[in-house]
Formats: sequence, structure tokens, C-alpha cells
Amino acid sequence: MSASCHTPRLARFAILAVTGATALSVAACGSSNKSSPSSTSTSTSTVTSTTTSPAPAQGEAQVNGLIASVAGNSIQVTKEDNTNAAVNFTSTTKVTEVAPATLSDVTSGSCITVRPTTEVQGAQPVTAESVRVSPSVNGSCPPAKQSGQGSTSTPPPGSPTPAPAKPKPMRGSVASVTGNTITVAGTDASGNTTQTPVTVDDKTRYSKLTTATPDAIVQGKCVNARGTLDNGGTLQATTIKLRAPVDGKCGGPVKQPHGG
Repeated sequence: MSASCHTPRLARFAILAVTGATALSVAACGSSNKSSPSSTSTSTSTVTSTTTSPAPAQGEAQVNGLIASVAGNSIQVTKEDNTNAAVNFTSTTKVTEVAPATLSDVTSGSCITVRPTTEVQGAQPVTAESVRVSPSVNGSCPPAKQSGQGSTSTPPPGSPTPAPAKPKPMRGSVASVTGNTITVAGTDASGNTTQTPVTVDDKTRYSKLTTATPDAIVQGKCVNARGTLDNGGTLQATTIKLRAPVDGKCGGPVKQPHGG
């Protein structure tokens, strides 16, 4: 009887021992599993802290006036207020030049900008005050830039009567030229294709905008340079537009019929 009683007790002791060891193992696994997210969180925090934001882009600036001198890639410009400004250019600066033109320069397929004598009404015929021929941009003729709305406030009593607003320019491609009529293909505000007859006469002025090289940047021409100002106040030009002065003066920015 003594031997038979000891055997169940030993069996129960062995079962308890195995059960205890299993519990300790489960607890250890649970502790190990809880520590993993903490490690992952620390790693994620470290990566996030090294991320930096891009620097903000600088705004565009421009310089207009008469070229006083050119030395290397640096231009000295005399502005309309008789102050001086410095402009630098590189081989990547886009240079264009406005030159006189005639009706024969207006050919089918070319880009054209018309400054009408009166406001354009749909596809109704208009008479051109000025016409400018210009290169296409990526194979197409971009629409005219729209100017901002003028002030609608009433001027104070006794002030000079403001000049009437000039008609908006019209831009498109030349569909055909027949005699003194240029048919301009464009799009309206809804994106529909339009065909507008434009009449030219002996008062119409013509010009053309052509691509030029830095060799065209010389003393005595009018310049409109656009780019960004560096810390020293020098304009680092991305685009330069040239034209001949009128009576030795430039009269402000390079004026284009399309407002650019």
C-alpha cells in the first residue's frame, strides 16, 4: 500500500512541475512580444526626425531699361528713373528680340497677336491697330494673357478723366491671309474653335518676336529681363527680351500686343 500511494503523488508532482515550466515559458514569450512594438516605435521616430522640408521658391523680379554697357555675362541697365541695375545671364537664359515686320511676315500657320482698335465681339470682324508674329511654344500658339481688372471706384471730384481701357488682345494661329484680311483661328472662353477675320490698313503696325542669342545683347538696346534677385541685388535672368529704343528711350517694359 505504501508503494502504491507514492506513485500517484510522484505523478501529480511531475504534472505540476511541467505546468509551472509551461506557464513561465508563456510569460517569457508574452514579455518578448510586448517589447517589439517599443523597438519599432523608436526606429520610426528616428527616421521621422531626419526629414527636412524643401526650401521655398523665390519670387520673380524684373529689370526694364536701356542697356548702358555689357561686360562678359553682366549687363548694366539704366532704368526709366535714371537709376542703375545689374543683370547677369548665362547660356541657358532665353533671349528673344522684337524687330520690325510687314504684312508679308504674316503667313499661314504662324502665331499671331492682334491688338484690335475696338473690343472683340465673338467672331465678328475687327480692325488691327497692331500685329505681332511670334514663335510657337511647344508647337502651339498660347492664348493671350489676361490683364487684371481695373479699379471700379469713382475718382474724386476734379480729378482728370481716366483714359478708356484698351481693347483686350486676341491671339491665335493664322488660318489664311487674303489681301488685307487675316483670318485668325483661336478658341473662346468655352474652348470652342473660332475663326475671326482681322482687317489691316495703312495705320496697322507690325512687329515680330524672334529667338536670339546672347550676342544680340548690346549697348543701346532696350531690355526687359526677368529672373530672381541674388543677395547682392543683381538680377539673375532666366528670360531677356530686347527691342530697339524710340528716340533713344525705352518707355518702360518691352510692350507686346499680347500683354507678355
